[in-house]
Amino acid sequence: MSEQIAYLDCAATIPLRQIAQDAWLEAIEQLRAVPGNPAALHSGGRKAKRLLEDARERVAQCVGADRAEVIFTSGATESNALAIVGALRAVRQKTGRTVVQVGASDHPSSWNQRHRVEAEGGEWVPLGITTQGQIDLGQLSSQAAVVSVAAVSSEIGVIQPVRELASRRDTATIFHVDAAQALHTQAVDLYEDGIDLLTIAGHKIGAPVGIGALAIKRGTALQTDRPGGDQESRHRSGTVDVAGASALAAALIEVTEQRDAFTRRCHQLRNRLLGGLPAHVRPTTSAPTAPTIIHLSIPTAHPEALLLGLDRHGVLASAGSACHAGVTRPSRVLLEMGRTRDEALGVLRISLGPTTTEADIDAFLAALPDALEGAKALDALHTPSSRISS
Repeated sequence: MSEQIAYLDCAATIPLRQIAQDAWLEAIEQLRAVPGNPAALHSGGRKAKRLLEDARERVAQCVGADRAEVIFTSGATESNALAIVGALRAVRQKTGRTVVQVGASDHPSSWNQRHRVEAEGGEWVPLGITTQGQIDLGQLSSQAAVVSVAAVSSEIGVIQPVRELASRRDTATIFHVDAAQALHTQAVDLYEDGIDLLTIAGHKIGAPVGIGALAIKRGTALQTDRPGGDQESRHRSGTVDVAGASALAAALIEVTEQRDAFTRRCHQLRNRLLGGLPAHVRPTTSAPTAPTIIHLSIPTAHPEALLLGLDRHGVLASAGSACHAGVTRPSRVLLEMGRTRDEALGVLRISLGPTTTEADIDAFLAALPDALEGAKALDALHTPSSRISS
């Protein structure tokens, strides 16, 4: 295996930003010197509360929200679950509506809320996508209780029409946007974009794993599934991770400040990668995509072999399909796009981050032919003609 690592799986997680680490350590030191729960009334508690509210204010400013409209969570999974199920509970109680629509290309943390929605009497109506992975606006229901869409698909990178969806939804429908993959390269504003609920994921932007946020527009009905100590405006009980919140705020501010320069650099890296691909490897979609995610169609039915081959060369990437216990499954998103099972198996996701370099792109392009040859050799072993009858 190569001693040099080309990390090209930034859509999964990116390295901890130095500014986030510094903010986290500074908060930890302050809390160690003067311990305090932010809910406590003594001086230690008040100091922790000041740290927490300062972080809340800074996060809110980055997404066009007021401080009181931001709550901290453990990450995007919790934020998405609270938004979708909590909004359904509230709207159902108020209007009787039960339809929940989630984008067909959305992350499993949203898509897999189906069983909870149905268990609570909701009707799951997927918001379909076109053959290129864009939301089919014609499928938007005028009777939806909740509409939930990822601003950028974490798998295929397609940018979804958030503002158009917001303008078309019924006024009684709560509109949730998962911005986990969007904030690096596009501004997201709670009010300007017409969003009611907005998910932020810490480790996708260089904060520690285990911290995230949900922006809740003032007046948006939401019923928690976590009753307890009534922290975070009674939406999310449990003692808040003050140091994590400080790190999240620091990371998000840096992301916001560097967004334009980072976007330009990702476009350059993306063009370098696309320009060096073999003829039989091509982008999965022609729709507008975030420059951080390059989703490729690869001529193999064994993406796990391709990934292991790249890994041997020190290149870390991911597949659009999920491998569980050695069983490769076709990508649900590509099946929703109308691709065949084989097409939904042969995929590769390259994702860029603040540490990605031209050398990383070149390492991938150099490793790809050998890795693909190994995957094709495995394909050949599994063709009907190659099987030996006993």
